[in-house]
Amino acid sequence: MSVIINNKQFSAEYLSKPEEIQKGMMGRDSLNGCMVFNMGKIGHHSFWMKNCLIPLDIVFVLKNRISRIHRNCEPAGQNELNPQRYTGIGDHVIEFPSGMADDFKEGDKVNMYLGTPLNPIR
Repeated sequence: MSVIINNKQFSAEYLSKPEEIQKGMMGRDSLNGCMVFNMGKIGHHSFWMKNCLIPLDIVFVLKNRISRIHRNCEPAGQNELNPQRYTGIGDHVIEFPSGMADDFKEGDKVNMYLGTPLNPIR
């Protein structure tokens, strides 16, 4: 899968099952490209950094446009009972290694492809 934002292409992992979405980046110390979460429907979604090992940029996408960006989201402490939550409205959420979304802004077009640019996610 690939994601294109502002003419920059990123390889992407695509998660759509609830258990995959719940785990996300937990326990991982690297991310090549980005991780796309298919939320299944438009809604208000909340992410947190519990058990994550690296800082991330969290981008909420609504109908193929960036609706909200949280930059440099730091991992929560191991014993933190109430970690910071990062919220937004969208149908997809994309996580990037921290700093990769610095050039993005709300309203930017997001193209997601399941293989080639001939197979866009709609």
